[in-house]
Order: sequence, then C-alpha cells, then structure tokens
Amino acid sequence: ALPHARYLEIPVFYATDRAPAAEPGQPPFFTGDRSEPAALRFGIVKVSVPDDHRKGTLDKPRWWKLQFRQDPEKFVLALGAVSLERAEFVARARELVSTGVLPEALVFVHGYNVGFVDAARRTAQIAYDLQFEGLPMLYSWASEGAAVRYGVDRGNAQFSPPRFQQFLALALGELGASCVHAIAHSMGNEVLVNALRDFDAAALPEGAARLDQIIFAAPDIDAQTFRDLAAKFTTRAKRFTLYASSRDMALLASQAIHKYPRAGQAGEGLVVVDGVETIDASQLDTGLMSHSYIGDHTSILSDIFYLLRRGHPGDRFGLVEMASPLGRYWAFVPQGK
Repeated sequence: ALPHARYLEIPVFYATDRAPAAEPGQPPFFTGDRSEPAALRFGIVKVSVPDDHRKGTLDKPRWWKLQFRQDPEKFVLALGAVSLERAEFVARARELVSTGVLPEALVFVHGYNVGFVDAARRTAQIAYDLQFEGLPMLYSWASEGAAVRYGVDRGNAQFSPPRFQQFLALALGELGASCVHAIAHSMGNEVLVNALRDFDAAALPEGAARLDQIIFAAPDIDAQTFRDLAAKFTTRAKRFTLYASSRDMALLASQAIHKYPRAGQAGEGLVVVDGVETIDASQLDTGLMSHSYIGDHTSILSDIFYLLRRGHPGDRFGLVEMASPLGRYWAFVPQGK
C-alpha cells in the first residue's frame, strides 16, 4: 500500500474473464460481457481508502448528499487500472509478496449485480478492514452489474470456474506466497465451489503455496448441491468456513426463483456438513437486505480477522457452539452492528 497525505492507495491485483471496456484504462475498465474467446486478463487497480475510513463501510459520492467530486480523501475509489501481460503480472505480484510484511495472498470473488469497479473497491475495503498485510487479489467474473440481469449473471458465474482454476493455479504456484486464502460472496460461490470441486493440486509445481482459509459468505448456491459437493472440495484447503443468515432477504428471493433453499440461508435448513465450519450470523443486525454482511458488518470482519490468524471458531470472540441433528455449528451471540 502507498500512503498519501490523507488516504492509503491499495493495489488490487486482478484477473478477469470480462470483456474490456471501449476505453482502456478508463472506468468502468471492463464490461459485464464475457471475453470472447474466453480468456483471462490481468492487471492492477489502485484503490483509495481514506485515513478516516470506518470499518465496514464502502463510501462513495452520493448525489443526494450533494457529493459530486471523486475525492480519495473521503471515499473508497478506484483511482485507475493498468492492464498487464501475464508474465508482468506475476513479476509484480512476486515482488510485493517477497518484500511485503506477510507472504500470503487473499483472493476475493464478488457476487451478483457487481461491476468491475465496485468489485475492486470491495476487495480493497475488506483487505484494509482485515488489516491484511499480504497481497490483495480480485477474481472478477462477468456480472452485468444490474439487478434485473440475475439469470444472465447466473449463467456467467457457471461459465467462469475454468478461468478461476487457472487463476488459482497461478496464485498458488507462481507468486512465491506461503499460502492463499479465498473469500467468495453470494453468487461468487458458484465460481469458487465448482472450481474447487475439480481443482488438481497435484499439477502444481513443487513448493507451491497451500490453500489455507476458504470462506463461503452468504453463498447463493443450491444448499443440497453444496452438501453433495462438500466431500469433493473439502480436501483442497486447510479450513472451510460458511457464513449463513436467516435474515438474508436476497437469498430468500433467490429461493423463490429456484424453489429450493440456498446454502447461505440459516434456520431449519442450515447447511452443516463434515469439513466445513458453519457460522450462523442470524443474531446480528446485518441491515435491510442482510446480504452484504461479509464486508459491511464489523462483527463478521472481526471474526474473519481472527479466522485468518487463529483458525478454529472456539478460539475466536463472540461465537457460541451449537448442536443440531446434523452436527455442531457456531453462532454469533447478539451484539448489534
């Protein structure tokens, strides 16, 4: 990160299978279309985080507040992006990993209705709020960034796992990191889960990094499909954590569309499977839609902070062990936002 007078500039290393925008280097940088032919593009987005940033916020100018200036001293903004060839991307990432405080990488996979710029902003905000001193990375699949394009986004998320596997292999095998963590939100879990299912770690070079913490946040994926696939992907990393909530209105709407419960919903259908630590966040006040708590709620961010450092839920604050017919899980104690 590069300090400025009143804000920090965070380099987010990205890979995407989106089609580039008409004007390279200018927002929105990439469109909501798939690249044709399907291919990965690499680069770095510079994102500002103000010195007075409040944990769990993703502030940007709001017209109803008469805020029109893109001021990095006040807002989390994508200041610019540079596209890189694969070799240059790897070289720059390796340099930061080797000279940084923490030789680890954190990959964020965004959800539905998220454009490239907002995905980069969220990646930087989460990394900053987690006080993550390794390499922040974004995998951005071709979400159209429009609420009415849910079906298109679903298809694009299902299209993306082969490219994400390539990116994951690069992150593990070529950056010199000791380990790689991954967080997927909402429909981004469609990408992460299906990539992990078929990921061939044996093909990685000797000395490759290990997959450490895998976090499924409010996953918008069929709950039974998640249960069925768990046995196939839970050997791929050190630890898996699922955050779910019965307050999640977005997943309730998704269930109405698909008929069947989603893996990120709590209540009677809470997903509890071997190899995955399930965290029920229903007791937290997570806002109107209660869906973006992975980046918005300070208790969730604090839990992930300790998860990346301590691992086991029993060693973290604010969680109580619960029992169910399917096995144990963990729940937040009520404490507000």
